[in-house]
Amino acid sequence: MTILFHNTTFDKIDVWKKTIKKYFKNEKIISIKDYKKFNDVKYAIIWNLPDETLAKLKNLKIIFSMGAGVDHILKLKNYNRKIPIIRIKDPKMGERIANYSLAQILNYQLNFKIFQNSQNKKYWSGERTPIDNENLTVGILGLGFLGSYIAKKLIKLNYNVIAYKKSSKRFLNIKVYTKKNIIKFIKNSDVIVSILPATPETDNIINRSFLKKMKKKSCLINIGRGNAIDEIALVEHLKRNKDFFVYLDVFKNEPLKTSSKLWSLPNVSITPHVAGVTAIDSAVEYMFQKYKIYKNNHNLKSDVESNKSFY
Repeated sequence: MTILFHNTTFDKIDVWKKTIKKYFKNEKIISIKDYKKFNDVKYAIIWNLPDETLAKLKNLKIIFSMGAGVDHILKLKNYNRKIPIIRIKDPKMGERIANYSLAQILNYQLNFKIFQNSQNKKYWSGERTPIDNENLTVGILGLGFLGSYIAKKLIKLNYNVIAYKKSSKRFLNIKVYTKKNIIKFIKNSDVIVSILPATPETDNIINRSFLKKMKKKSCLINIGRGNAIDEIALVEHLKRNKDFFVYLDVFKNEPLKTSSKLWSLPNVSITPHVAGVTAIDSAVEYMFQKYKIYKNNHNLKSDVESNKSFY
């Protein structure tokens, strides 16, 4: 059996290769340069695989995404919907995402961005009363695998947590809103954490109308995918509402262009897509466990229903 490994985006490619070899000891690992061996490829561990390469993998059985996102696979014209996709559902990634979210919520809650702006101006801004946890409602936009980690951490710290998802199925007694009552979800949230995947359904879901419905003094955190936000509408909203803050880790186009107005706005904080950095060893171990399930019974349920949203 042969595994195709391909990634031109992530750091530590050598570490990825070494870790894959550690777990998949009995499999041969090849790259897209080894095109003569494509007929032997049964498994692919990938990120941003060229569509023309996927078309040549005639005997492919499983696709492993090297991250939680799978939009880089679903957008490929030659992706066969019958081939299961395994996306990273790693507890370490969940913990990192939850920690990042909590850090940015505290940033907003304790007025750190305001104090930082004052420091830049060498201005002593004076005392500001922080918001207590129990008085802050955090709305999680996308209560999937990673969103549930955020919810669990915040509930333990006595935050009021609500969520928006496609299904109304309850989780940890959290109030869950669906498409029919999304306006209530928006208006009831002091902080909205977006952890939506990139799908046609989520494209520009956070638009002018959405932003206008958010509280004047509120906060938006995006750690899902950049496609969810209409960035032009967001810039306009930020300019009009000085007490509205955003913490952005993902963007429509990355890296964010130096010409973007988001860089210079005082109510914006930017990080370079680091909220959920993959823990390589535990991620590959997760892939290996799924691989063993398939080897034992030649049947494996996909983590993604490609014709449906999965948030």
